Parts: sequence; structure tokens; C-alpha cells
Amino acid sequence: MNVALFGGSFDPPHNGHLSIIHAALEQLDIDKLIVVPTYLNPFKTSSLAPAELRLEWLKSIVHDSRVIISGFEVKQKRSVASIESVRNFKKGVDTLYFIIGADNLASLSSWYAYEELNNSVTWVVATRENIIIDKAYQCLHVNEFISSTEVREKPKREDLPKEIATSVINYYKEYYAKTH
Repeated sequence: MNVALFGGSFDPPHNGHLSIIHAALEQLDIDKLIVVPTYLNPFKTSSLAPAELRLEWLKSIVHDSRVIISGFEVKQKRSVASIESVRNFKKGVDTLYFIIGADNLASLSSWYAYEELNNSVTWVVATRENIIIDKAYQCLHVNEFISSTEVREKPKREDLPKEIATSVINYYKEYYAKTH
């Protein structure tokens, strides 16, 4: 069985994330795709939306039986290193693809237990703006260039899946109204 993992903060999930999910299903030889939202990204000190809400949003927007939205990291109630998720999901898997955005390439070798991670997965790098992807990685061609930061700060309905657009826009407007 071939499986792909796609993790991230998803703060909030947006159409760029959906494009990566669809591209993975179309371009990779996989039986299933597991989307794993973080409780707290190991490289960040906080998330704006609570983990449970981000998990709920993801479950609302993905409607393909080959995709599993996993609460594995959210249930840990702490920052989880990618290698922990890889160890959890690798059981019984022939090939485990690990999807990252091209913006992560520069810091990849500094990830916790990088050598073990590198030896455990086949890296798949989703295109992002003008970042060049080394031939050592499998490239996932995606034509959406939306960042969660932009969506949080200036949410536009057209950047968000219709099922959660109103909820996401209202959440971040309220968040920024309380904090600014």
C-alpha cells in the first residue's frame, strides 16, 4: 500500500491546501492520502485558530474516500515532530510519501530526526511561487499560490472552500478585533 502524508498548521485551510490534496490524488501513485493538522507546528509558538477548529474545518472540506483527515497530532495536545507521525502511519505501508511545500526546503535538514525522516519517506514537494525544486525531490505541480498568513490577515471568500468560508472569515475578523 502506498500512502501520502500531508501535514501542516492549516490555520486556516484554504484553496491552496485543497489544490495540493487534489494534485496528490492525481499525480502520486497512492492508495490513500492522510492529512494531518498539527496541534502546534514545531516551528511556531502559537496558532491563531484552535487545533480542534482547524481539524473540524478540514473534515468539512474534503469529500474523497481516499483522503483521511487525521486527528493524530491534535490528540497529542502538544507539538509533534514529523518523525512521530511518520512512525505512526508507516506501519503496513510500502511507500510513504511526505508532502511539503517548497517554502520548507530551506529548513528541511534542521527538522527533528531529519536523517531518520529522510530514510523513512519519499519527499514530495509542492510548487510554491518561484522556488526551484531540486531534482532529488518528487515535484507536485500545484497552480494555487495562497498563503495562510494572507488569508488570516485579509480573508477573501474566493481563497476559501465554500463550506467553511463564512466560518473562517468570521473567526479571523473576531480574532483580530479582540487582539488589535
